[in-house]
Order: sequence, then structure tokens, then C-alpha cells
Amino acid sequence: MKQVEKILVPTDFTVKSLNLVREAIEHSSAPQLEIVLAHAYLPSSITDLLFFSKSRLIEKLSNKEFTEACKLIKSKYDTRIHAMYVDILSSNHASYLNNYLEGNKIDEVYLPENMEMKPTTTDSIDLVPILRKCRHTTVMIPLPKSLVFIPNRVNQVSDLFQ
Repeated sequence: MKQVEKILVPTDFTVKSLNLVREAIEHSSAPQLEIVLAHAYLPSSITDLLFFSKSRLIEKLSNKEFTEACKLIKSKYDTRIHAMYVDILSSNHASYLNNYLEGNKIDEVYLPENMEMKPTTTDSIDLVPILRKCRHTTVMIPLPKSLVFIPNRVNQVSDLFQ
């Protein structure tokens, strides 16, 4: 067994999407995990494409609640998390994603069985249906209804650990 397993979890930069990270950590038997929070973004204009910067986009899409929830997860699972970071994928083709997963040596992809990611911007794409088509090792996690549908609360740190 590898000491550090690299997993990919899609995110839409909501606290709710981080429940999948928590479930993946609980599900995995690896001693330590390197967690890639993946978000798909396809610039719709040539200007956006010319001035595209992953770091600026991640900074733009992140919000205080998401950042705080990431810190909370890292703190709670300090001994299990080797690293956790966000990466931007810039295609909606399964072949690109297969190459990305192979090139970045992703061991497993964790997907929600019963949750859709909401587009963060007009150029964001829900990665879940595309990742389901990939030929990579995928673990489907059924999230409890209480974690998928959180009425009257939107993107609060309290949405984590319910």
C-alpha cells in the first residue's frame, strides 16, 4: 500500500461540496492523502483565454467560507492529509481528463452519487458527469440527504460536519 495516495474530488467552491472530501477521507484506507480539489473552467472569450491565470481564477472563485471550511478539514484530519489544493481543469472532454488523471498520477477519483455541482461562473462546468465517463478508478460516495439538501443555509462553515 502506498503511504500517500493522491485523490481527486470535484468542487464548485461551496462548503457543501467539501462534504465529499470529508467522506472520501473517511472512506479511504490510505494512511495519508494528497487531495486535489478540481474545478472545470472553460473561458468563453478570447480575452479571457489570453489572460487566463489559474492562480488568479482560484483566488476569484474562492470565498471566505470555502477557505475556512478547507482549513477546518485540514485541522480535523491533520494526520491524514499530506496536502490539499485546488486545481483548474480546462476541458470538458473525457480524453483530456483521462490524460490529466494519468499525468498527475491520481490514484482514485471520488464522486458524489447523488449530488450535482452548481456552476460557479458562466464558464464553469460540472465535472461529475464527465469524470463518470473516464476510465479511471472511481469511488461513488452516497452522501446523506442532510448533506446534499441543506435548506435555508447557503455556503456556511456549519454546512460541514452535520
